[in-house]
Amino acid sequence: MFRYKEYICAVAKERSFSRAAAVLHTSQPWLSTKVKEVERELGVALFDRSTSPLTLTEAGRFYVEQAEKVAALEEESRQRFGQIRHAAAETLTIGSSMFFCTHLLPPLLKDFQDRHPEITLTFTEAEPGTLSEKLLHGELDVALAVETPEHPTIATQPWTREEIVLAVPARYSINEELAAYAYDFDAFLKRNEPGGKKPPVPLRRFLNVPFLLLNEKNDIHGRCLNICRNAGFAPHVKLLLTQMMTAYYLACEGQGVTMIRDSIPEYVTPTDSIVFYQLDDPLAFRNICLSFLPREKPDIHGELIEYLREKGEIS
Repeated sequence: MFRYKEYICAVAKERSFSRAAAVLHTSQPWLSTKVKEVERELGVALFDRSTSPLTLTEAGRFYVEQAEKVAALEEESRQRFGQIRHAAAETLTIGSSMFFCTHLLPPLLKDFQDRHPEITLTFTEAEPGTLSEKLLHGELDVALAVETPEHPTIATQPWTREEIVLAVPARYSINEELAAYAYDFDAFLKRNEPGGKKPPVPLRRFLNVPFLLLNEKNDIHGRCLNICRNAGFAPHVKLLLTQMMTAYYLACEGQGVTMIRDSIPEYVTPTDSIVFYQLDDPLAFRNICLSFLPREKPDIHGELIEYLREKGEIS
């Protein structure tokens, strides 16, 4: 019925088969034949050929009205399918620490992925100092890190707040002396329940205990040194490592004490080989920031930013 709508609408607009044929770059006889095919299919005349110039019949006016609606619907559909094709090829990349990329982000973003199955989410592990550069170069869409970028084109806001705690091998004898401050695995996870809180440990008691530190590129390296300095000593550093999870597992093996983010026990297997202590220092608390390059028009990138904002703990 509407397969030749462009031709019929052109005749209606030009009010002439010859002029419409010229506009359509076809022959007048071919155009007349196609219009007659539609009229035979409909069983009514669309044009009053007794008038000069041509005029539409009542049926012709209705046909043109409906043809314009069909054309508008087809255009809307083309645009929407184009958006879907574009989205299907789109990948959103989030940069963060190894711990976030491995443990926190996959379950956190499950609802977003269920909502947008056509989007591919990629998690990229990166050191905090390189995230701003990757954002500016278009290698990342979003960054989650302790780092607060100072570049004027990068938007940054606090996203969540985490605590740095001391992880100590359970077999160390010092834990017996500090039992009033120590949390075993289960007690640490329940520390915020009524009656579960213990006082911060006097950190200086670990003066002669070996420390496992992350390297200088990680924010927690300087924090650990300064927290120990504020407690009146310089830590005895046994190993410098690149990953916090490595430091945690080495502490579980008895290699030394280390400072870790308080969320790690929520994502690892409970064990009796480690105990935890809270620290009495403002540096033991830090913000994780959400950073991105703003875009003028709403798109899937903006939906991801809004989703992460909603999941954050700092408004």
